[in-house]
Amino acid sequence: MEGNAHRIILIRHGEADKSPEDADPGLTATGHQQAQSLSKQLSQLFPEPERVGLVSSPKTRALQTAIPTASAWQKKIVEEPAVIEIPSPQGLPLAERGKWIQALLHSSWSTITPAQQVWRERTIAFLRQLGSTCTGADTMATTLVFCHFMVINSVVAAIRGDDRVAQFHPDYTSCTELSLVSGDLWLVELGREKNSGNRIR
Repeated sequence: MEGNAHRIILIRHGEADKSPEDADPGLTATGHQQAQSLSKQLSQLFPEPERVGLVSSPKTRALQTAIPTASAWQKKIVEEPAVIEIPSPQGLPLAERGKWIQALLHSSWSTITPAQQVWRERTIAFLRQLGSTCTGADTMATTLVFCHFMVINSVVAAIRGDDRVAQFHPDYTSCTELSLVSGDLWLVELGREKNSGNRIR
């Protein structure tokens, strides 16, 4: 994986203010603190922020996680629908989404609906072209992607060729590193994992 490798960091959003009535919750106070701490960590890891692209899911919780880093680096966040959270089955009430997600974690990717399969394929296709046409810049060595639990698990499963939905349980603001070489994605390191009490939204 040498040469023209592009580094991709999948970052799970901070703790969200989860509610069965809110389809797009923002961060809790703890989540905002996590986003601030993450910004400081990223500034230490990437001393040349001009070579780092910032991409985020359009969901509020992901954007709010990205904002402290974008502000510190004075960089624009590119909102990308391809890294939004997995869509619910058509007609599923919002209040039932949590139960559906929990059940999905114990299933396989081969059993998802066509709409969810399109979502997954679009996510992976987007990541595979990073570093060339996306974020504008062949000078970008790294792209940080602020996204979601299921996005990260979907990508890890695809790279591993593993049909299980739940590959691991990334903690809030954890960073899963990938390497992109000639259009192929490689898993470098899984992000920090939370073993229990991990709310998925």
